[in-house]
Amino acid sequence: MSRILTEDQLAIRDKVRTFARETLGPRRLEGYGNPPFLKEMNRLLGDAGILRVFAPKSLGGDEMGVMGMVIVMEELSRECPGVALSAMMQMNIPVNMVSTPAVAERWARSALAGETTVSFASTNPAGYANYSEHPDLARREGDEYVLNGVRHFAGQGTFADVMGVSGLVNGDMHLFWLTTDQPGLTITAMPKMGVGAPWGRVEMSDVRVPAERVRDMSVLVKDRQLTDVTGASKVSTHPISAMALGLAEGVWEKTDAFLRERTFNHESLASMQALQHKMVRMKQNIEAGRSMLYDATQLVQAGQGDPVLDHLLKPFLTEMAFDVATTCMTLHGGRGYQTSEGIEIYLRDAAGLLIGECTTDMHYSTVASLLDMPGALPGSP
Repeated sequence: MSRILTEDQLAIRDKVRTFARETLGPRRLEGYGNPPFLKEMNRLLGDAGILRVFAPKSLGGDEMGVMGMVIVMEELSRECPGVALSAMMQMNIPVNMVSTPAVAERWARSALAGETTVSFASTNPAGYANYSEHPDLARREGDEYVLNGVRHFAGQGTFADVMGVSGLVNGDMHLFWLTTDQPGLTITAMPKMGVGAPWGRVEMSDVRVPAERVRDMSVLVKDRQLTDVTGASKVSTHPISAMALGLAEGVWEKTDAFLRERTFNHESLASMQALQHKMVRMKQNIEAGRSMLYDATQLVQAGQGDPVLDHLLKPFLTEMAFDVATTCMTLHGGRGYQTSEGIEIYLRDAAGLLIGECTTDMHYSTVASLLDMPGALPGSP
């Protein structure tokens, strides 16, 4: 394995990098708390074919696998992790729809075109990873399921057209596909620090879903017991790690440019050895993170994925990005703390990545379980 990319991977990297710099970069600060902008970017990414990178050929996709998504996430996150997060959902959720044919036929292709905005909601107010402890979300009535309950932290939830909601039915996990204009469904904003638009709080009161739009997910939770805790999922750990890598690269590059321009005693700040060493150390960690991420992802592409490495990625990359963003903000001095300069948003976004798709300790607990350490419980805080 290596960090050397194929010609196709280099081509998509260059395409997304150009989009990020020319289309997204000049407007990147609009990506915070701004649903119309995010919808616009989704449409432009769809028009450019970028959202199809991960999708199978059966959906008109490029089928470039997890490495393709990693490249897209990294390049978009250099300028705006909020747009990258929206793109990740637009790329990933349609692929999830494939297992529910009636849903895929109706919405998957339009989502990949950026025309239908999609969301996913799985977090009960009682918690995210403790699925087996959640109350039942739905009951079956004939050819329909009736949903009553609440879900938090739905990305794109406040402006989505279609939403996947997971929950238990008689103790077994199911996935329900809803349209956001359905009777009994109320979605309100949950403001947060950064990374795109507010989450959606999803409240369901007798929301009816046809059985053809429901997928049995008891492979994950059966009779209120976790049944598939392998630590092998790459659907979120690799892309969010790529977001952290891109974020660190983006804020480092902007800081490098600032230090070269800013002077003290008629000398650029970049000429000062103490600051040079800070920049070099950050660059060292960024490149170490890239090697780790690319290696792990290419192992997955080759069918040789390592679950331990996959779960070490996210803590390493996200904590590295937070450290880089913090240092870069302080190197900008007062300007770095000023919202209009566009540096402090990297720190707010980096803080969100520390939490998204499970915290560091949850990943370390999963690794401890995979290593068969005594008493280790996967995903425990």
